[in-house]
Amino acid sequence: MSKAKFTKHLKELNIEELKHELLDLYTKVPGVKEHYAMELGSEADRLRIYNKAKKDITSKYATKSFRRPRRPRIQKINAILKALKKATIFEHEMVDIYLFDIETALVFIVKYHFYSQVLANHIVGVFAKAADIISVEQLQSTYKERCDLILQRSELLPDIHWDLDNIFKKCFLDVE
Repeated sequence: MSKAKFTKHLKELNIEELKHELLDLYTKVPGVKEHYAMELGSEADRLRIYNKAKKDITSKYATKSFRRPRRPRIQKINAILKALKKATIFEHEMVDIYLFDIETALVFIVKYHFYSQVLANHIVGVFAKAADIISVEQLQSTYKERCDLILQRSELLPDIHWDLDNIFKKCFLDVE
């Protein structure tokens, strides 16, 4: 159905029918429920959604074997991040999720002695997204300590560290 047809359909409905239509959407489509939880819900509602996303991200890094660890599911993590970014109302709340993802990835690398270029690219890309939001929203004082800790943890991985250091300097030290 096109947007024009949908708009025409909505104009033909009275207030009670519109309310009924919205209630149907709310109960049948999970995305609508999540949208209204983010839009109209309290901070506790949003926090519950973010905690679920963090739990999902952690599960994508989970593995049982230390000798042959399972590769992290980067595509699925990116899908979680993309869906959450689409649903979020306050962009600055995504910084916490991005930094959590990076912290989880760095712990995974150290704990399981696992490294791949895909994982390295993911870490650098997500850190760049977080730094962009931090710069735009001017949240340097809020996230400087956490980003500095990420930078310290990445020192064991020189190629990741150099890229993260460049992004960190641009965001927090205004060095080009």
